Amino acid sequence: MEFETQWAAGQLVGRSDLGRLKSVGMVALQFTEEIEASVFKTAVDRKKLSAIIGSMSDLDVARFLYCQEMAGAYLAVGKFESMLISAMHMCDRVKLQKALGPDQGAWERSVAKKALLEGSTLGSLIKILERHEVNDADIAYLKWIKDKRDYFVHRLFHEGAWPGELDEYGCHLMRRRLVAIQIWLERGERNIWLIFERAGFVELERLSDGSVLVMNMGIYDAVQRDVARMNGDNGDTT
Repeated sequence: MEFETQWAAGQLVGRSDLGRLKSVGMVALQFTEEIEASVFKTAVDRKKLSAIIGSMSDLDVARFLYCQEMAGAYLAVGKFESMLISAMHMCDRVKLQKALGPDQGAWERSVAKKALLEGSTLGSLIKILERHEVNDADIAYLKWIKDKRDYFVHRLFHEGAWPGELDEYGCHLMRRRLVAIQIWLERGERNIWLIFERAGFVELERLSDGSVLVMNMGIYDAVQRDVARMNGDNGDTT
């Protein structure tokens, strides 16, 4: 296999004399052959897995590790988006344009808000935050994270980076790229709370063990509304 890479330009070009293999590559095929006697069998123990990997060539091991980093990047994408949705769901100061029904109970409104957030794309979630006057630099950062996520989800194979088409060096290069994406997403997941703190959505209390206690600032808004209503009911105009 001949392989050329132009890292500075962000281009990845592969040419194979064995033909194009548009799949997860030789590794997946080898795993399939090893356990094809029982279709969809998942009971592959450590000894069996070790034997499979031990029989692989260095090239197939490199391809296997590349596929593992794809799995890691997929999990990192899911964790980031899940954390953003959870943060926006718990913060009462994050409002949605679609009315949730003032006549509904608090639990019903919470369930409806979560459903709307979970049904939104990452781009739509960022647009919601833009409407809440989140710091421009923080919005730009979230969009930068989204671009890295979009590269993995939508554009990873546009450059021909299929595992079955890459040599060891190509697999190593793509692994490094996927590890970088995982690191950026993990940092983004942690930074969500700092962004929300700067926007006034939450109050963070840093604990001595390095963990953080998050307080929904919308609680104060609810208390103030209750106090104002009580004062109104009592005829207090001061």
